[in-house]
Amino acid sequence: MHKAATPSSPHRSRWKALLWPLLLAEIGFTLVCLGAGALIWQASDRRESENALARLQASHSVYARQLDARLTAQQQHLVMLARGSRRILQSVEEHASSSPSMAPGLPAVLSHDDTQRRLTRLLDDYDGMDALVTRLFVLPVGMRDFSVPEPLDGIDDDLPPYQRERVSEDAEHVTWWTGAQTPSGRLVATLDVVWNERYLARVGMEISLPRLKRLIRDETGNTGKHWLVDGAGNALMRDDVSRVLPDAAGRYGMQWLEEGRRALIWDTLPSTGWRLVSRLSLPDNSAWQKALPWLSIGLILGNVLIFAGFVTVLYWRLQREEDAWQAALDRLKGWLPRPQGDAPDITAVSPATLNALLTRLEPQLGTRVLNDAWDMPAWLNTLQLPALLTNGDAIVTLNPTLARLLGERPEALRDILLAEWLKPRLVDEQRRRVRVTDAGGGAREYRLECLAVHGDHSVWALIDQTEAGETLHRLRLARDQAREDARLKTGYLSHLRQELEASVKTLTTLPEVDAPHHSPQWEVLRRRLEDAMLLLDTLTEEKPAADTYPSDASPRVLIVDDGPVNTLLACSVLERQGCHVETATNGEEALALAERQSFDLVFMDIYMPTLDGMETSRRWRRLERRLARRHASVLVALTANVTQSSREAFLQAGMDDCLAKPYRPGDLVAMVRRWVGNEASET
Repeated sequence: MHKAATPSSPHRSRWKALLWPLLLAEIGFTLVCLGAGALIWQASDRRESENALARLQASHSVYARQLDARLTAQQQHLVMLARGSRRILQSVEEHASSSPSMAPGLPAVLSHDDTQRRLTRLLDDYDGMDALVTRLFVLPVGMRDFSVPEPLDGIDDDLPPYQRERVSEDAEHVTWWTGAQTPSGRLVATLDVVWNERYLARVGMEISLPRLKRLIRDETGNTGKHWLVDGAGNALMRDDVSRVLPDAAGRYGMQWLEEGRRALIWDTLPSTGWRLVSRLSLPDNSAWQKALPWLSIGLILGNVLIFAGFVTVLYWRLQREEDAWQAALDRLKGWLPRPQGDAPDITAVSPATLNALLTRLEPQLGTRVLNDAWDMPAWLNTLQLPALLTNGDAIVTLNPTLARLLGERPEALRDILLAEWLKPRLVDEQRRRVRVTDAGGGAREYRLECLAVHGDHSVWALIDQTEAGETLHRLRLARDQAREDARLKTGYLSHLRQELEASVKTLTTLPEVDAPHHSPQWEVLRRRLEDAMLLLDTLTEEKPAADTYPSDASPRVLIVDDGPVNTLLACSVLERQGCHVETATNGEEALALAERQSFDLVFMDIYMPTLDGMETSRRWRRLERRLARRHASVLVALTANVTQSSREAFLQAGMDDCLAKPYRPGDLVAMVRRWVGNEASET
């Protein structure tokens, strides 16, 4: 038997006396930990449920915005189809209302048959613009109905009421028809075509409800159940229930359902006023609740086995250390310069024997003091990141940040190997990513980085990866949404430019009119179309380089105009010249801007609602005198009526010059250079 089993070993008997009390204390401590862990788990489960619901609501809002963008695009296509139909039918109305003496030699393109062909070709051009749209139609007054695709032979072609009766006086309002007013499995959107307050036709589109359902399922990942309801809360897609929202439901919201971990979430689509309603289930974690008793039993048995193994390993290690100690003492005995009979008995090692030997050796041994120039523990405590200090492979201490995160004392992990502490928490060994559970029970992912090495000591920091991943996900969603919006807007502008270019080519190919006084009218119309094309080119081309942006010395220009097209053209042209540009839609806004800052040049529209340009100019001059401005602003009138009497009226109102509308971009730049000089071009 091993020598350590003899009664002469004090360590062996001491461990035998402490074995059972330590074992009972370990079991009791494990039970307490399990009880506390159950309470922590319940709080964590409630917190995880709230976080999961918040993620579901955020994802649902993204799905609703994507669906709204799809419906908005369809409404924009419908508006463009209505404008094309109005141009064709307007030609017919003008031909019908004009007399032969005023329009001799009317081109054949305005004939009745050619008008029908042009309407049919217009529908063919817009057919297939969206997978949801199954039919396009135009219902002109006094003409046959046009539809793409055409109705099949043998099918009743009677039109429902939504295609005949006018329901809205707003020519720009898109009307959605649902329920019994539409064919089965269809949603219908219509728009009235009005010219000179006269109802010409109605254009519309039919949207397939099965395709719309498939789109919603694809967008939401085929999870849960989804409805599309109107403003009153009635289902639009004829599901098995007529109402799915509570009576007091707002535009956005959420409601827990009684049948378990389910929630009803709804978001409003701004373009139509409808609401996307989804019944979604939270992730089920009941398996963890069922496994908790077995987990407790396994934890208890595991702790018992670990403790037993620890005691066994410690027992044999103490035995080896005792043997090595005896061997060292035997060697030490021969080094002592003393007679053999005076040597201490080392067969039974005791503290008194060891102290006696050390007392004899202390005068002959020097003291080695480690004198490091860098105090790494002090530097570790100044770090704001969670970090720890190691000596070789063993952990020495934790900094306060990591100690608070783990809920431990700084010396709690002393002498534990870093690899053993990381092993149960390791997620990706190659990238050194670990998952750490904090004192509150929440788990976060970190990356382990070595910050400094000095001798055998190293400082390791934990860098949080969860927050960086969530930020990257939000940026990707915002980037995709911005790309989709830019693509839709660019497509609309390009299509509008193609329509204008086709109109210019049509005017160019028309035969010359014999009467000489018609030529200036054709030229004015052509110039206005070319200006509109120039505006579209300006909107679709790339932004200017960074060195062409306005500087502090650039001229400050204010555009006061209630016309959005003129304002947009003027802003684009002047900003490309390096000017600081502000806009106002009426006189009150312009005077409010003048209170806060001064302007070098002001383009003032004469005819505006509430306060016209003349009265605004008079108040502008009185404001400058009251504020004692050093330099008065140059006021330029924008008007289509430029006569000598009107010029005098402008000067009396305090204006300096006038510019005739419609103006070309070159005329606008020339006016700026005339009054401001070359400052705009130099900047």
